[in-house]
Amino acid sequence: MTNLKNLEGTGHETYPYICASCGNCTMVCPTFRLLRWESYGPRGRLQITKEILEGDRKLDDEYVRKLYLCNLCEHCSQVCTTSLRLDRFWELTRAAVWDEGMAPTPVKYTCKSVVDHGDPFFMGSASRMVWSEGLDIDIEERVRVPAKTAYFLGCNTALKPRLHGIAQSMIKILEYAGVDYTILGEKEVCCGAPLIWGGDRKSAPKLVEKNLNLLRELGVERIIFSCPSCIQHWPITFQEAAGAPIKREFEHKTASQFIRDLNSRKMLKFEYQPNITVTYQDPCISARRLNIVSEPREVIERIPGVYNIDMLHSKSDTRCCGAHGLLNVADPLVSSQISEMRLRDISVMPASRVITECPRCVQALDLATQTINYKVQVQDITELVASSLKDKEGSHSE
Repeated sequence: MTNLKNLEGTGHETYPYICASCGNCTMVCPTFRLLRWESYGPRGRLQITKEILEGDRKLDDEYVRKLYLCNLCEHCSQVCTTSLRLDRFWELTRAAVWDEGMAPTPVKYTCKSVVDHGDPFFMGSASRMVWSEGLDIDIEERVRVPAKTAYFLGCNTALKPRLHGIAQSMIKILEYAGVDYTILGEKEVCCGAPLIWGGDRKSAPKLVEKNLNLLRELGVERIIFSCPSCIQHWPITFQEAAGAPIKREFEHKTASQFIRDLNSRKMLKFEYQPNITVTYQDPCISARRLNIVSEPREVIERIPGVYNIDMLHSKSDTRCCGAHGLLNVADPLVSSQISEMRLRDISVMPASRVITECPRCVQALDLATQTINYKVQVQDITELVASSLKDKEGSHSE
């Protein structure tokens, strides 16, 4: 008998035995790069997990801490010589830890908030529309109206003041292009990703179903997301709840995919920008799981006067911002230090702006600019696009 008994039967319990101990995962792990102890890297955690599975070691708080110091950035999976989906393994291991009641207290509180309030921040539905204050359009006319296109904001974009500009920019783009769209407003709830990261896999499908039922009622065919993790976890969570493969009901688009489509149909016109040099931060999930790396660069290239210079570690080799996988909840200090490491990668680039398409990247890197006192503007790609649009008469939009 083992304390990780719920990991058995998942098909992943053999991972610690398949590991070739090559060390590729260790060298790319941001937590290991920061803390420099083998047991904090994927290879070390796999070895400890093996000892627990075999009964040679007890499941204790030290192991749980190290398990939740992983930011689930998927870089270890990307370089694994035995093709292990290690990110998936850590999620399932966390689920086994959750079932033992041993998840870290901050993680438990965050997951409780998601279940009770529909978001990770104990804010509730009454705060879901605060982001729209200051918009020069009547956004209420777009709330839960039938439309083929829906914009799903996600908790971070909708509820964190620093990120409200992302939502406002997407609305400006939708309105500029004349897209008939809808939003769920105060009825939108979390996509469930924090529950998967925390280990509470049983509660996540209920949230997915709430959102899906609303979208079905509105006749939605395509969903635009501000957060790549929402796209990653919706189909996985819903399929697991169904217990069998399911037909994908909706077309899922990230912001850059959607904007690129608008560009291809000549629905957006841009004002020349004053020679802005940017570097693009590939979000972990976009680059390594969704394979979205060319789309944002194509969007940036379409804006005259804006030039992108890729970092050394970019595209599928991107480095995490430090805020993924509830690391910023489990250990805010380690999370911020990883953000600072990533910002140092950025600081050697001749760029005045960092562009990304992940709200957690925006928040984490923006905070890092303050903690290490490095001045660079951090923007979501929707903000760059919206601020570069010509108005209908040809002058620069505000």
